[in-house]
Amino acid sequence: MTKAEVQRENETLREELAAREARIAALRTVIASLEGKQAALESALIGHANEIELLKRRLFGPRSERTGTSELQMALGEVLAEDQRLQKELDERTQRAPAEGTPPASASASGTSGAPDPSANGNGSAGAGAKPNRPKPKGRRDLSVSKLPKVVVEFTDPDLAQKGHLIGWDESRQLMRDPGGFKVLVKRTAKYELPAMGGGTTVLGVETPKTLFPRALLHTSAIAWLAVEKFQLGVPHHRLEQHLGAQGERLDRGTMCRAMEELGGTLGATVVHAMLGDARAQCRVLSADATGAAIQPGPREGGPKRPCSKGHFFTIVADADHVLFHYVERHTSDAVAKLFQGFTGYLQTDASSVYDILERGPPDANDATVTLVGCWAHCRRYFFEAAVCKYATGVEGLKRIREIYRADMDLAALPHTTLMRAIELIGTRVAPALQAGALVRV
Repeated sequence: MTKAEVQRENETLREELAAREARIAALRTVIASLEGKQAALESALIGHANEIELLKRRLFGPRSERTGTSELQMALGEVLAEDQRLQKELDERTQRAPAEGTPPASASASGTSGAPDPSANGNGSAGAGAKPNRPKPKGRRDLSVSKLPKVVVEFTDPDLAQKGHLIGWDESRQLMRDPGGFKVLVKRTAKYELPAMGGGTTVLGVETPKTLFPRALLHTSAIAWLAVEKFQLGVPHHRLEQHLGAQGERLDRGTMCRAMEELGGTLGATVVHAMLGDARAQCRVLSADATGAAIQPGPREGGPKRPCSKGHFFTIVADADHVLFHYVERHTSDAVAKLFQGFTGYLQTDASSVYDILERGPPDANDATVTLVGCWAHCRRYFFEAAVCKYATGVEGLKRIREIYRADMDLAALPHTTLMRAIELIGTRVAPALQAGALVRV
């Protein structure tokens, strides 16, 4: 082989080597691209699995704010999987075992129990498609025939008695409540016959004191008792109806509901409205959170069906002393600015952007503004969801937030007026726990 042939062969080998290296580089690029796609798919798969776990938790389990699950249970959640499997297997075998003493299905189907068949009613009133027989309305309840003890209160006027003479009484009755039980309050209003200006006579009645619920069947004392039983003790109206029926006093739940609705409207427009204004003017710390709710539309009035609209209820805790509720149609910055107008203290909320308008303040820089502070309960929710998805960071975050809660526990007993003392204790007890909690990396 000559020298020229060797050079040509070397050049050919170099070209093949260069082509092979180019193909290798192209394959490496394809491999890198495929590895990137695989990593993206794995990340998306993990994300979808975490979303499924959260959805399962929200659909079939309690919410994070109301759960009693501890951090240790989340960290050791897989330890009892074998026990659960054995328990499931035992339940399946128990269900497959024949039940002793159970009559065959044919005997129970062919036998007669002697109970009447509602579908075989001769009148056809209980048949398919028949409307139930509803009792006819009986009108307003007549308390004059009640066997309850009666308390008589007479309203007279000495001035009218001197100018004329008594000719009779107008009576009205209400159901009242005192520590001894229900009674009938009989209000007797005197009627006087007086000489008229142009001659003859006229009849005047005594003006009765004003009441919150005029012309109501229930006296204010009965309405107050129902409110305490319903909202403070948690007794539903149907239980109250049964309880009163056992005592011989008939009071239906519809009357209770209407009384509570009227009580809520009256107190909401007077006392609660004044309490909200006082909280904005006097309180130093307000904790607020909004919850969406489906609001039923009004009557159709012959038109098509309308979907439920969405409203929002604000829960406002004023100086950790009392709780107020306020309804708004839209969860917007304008609604928030109107709700907290005039408040210049600390407002504890979530991280929603609708509250940012409060911290911007009025155009005058000398006027005081609201100071927004965060909420650890909302912050804890994200660590809880991470712990549900088996992330160690979520469990660690829950542990540190628990230490912050423990350090803040002693401050809950302090009255809201000792603000400077609370600030001092926060610096000495809570601040170290906050600094330790800040070491968590997400």
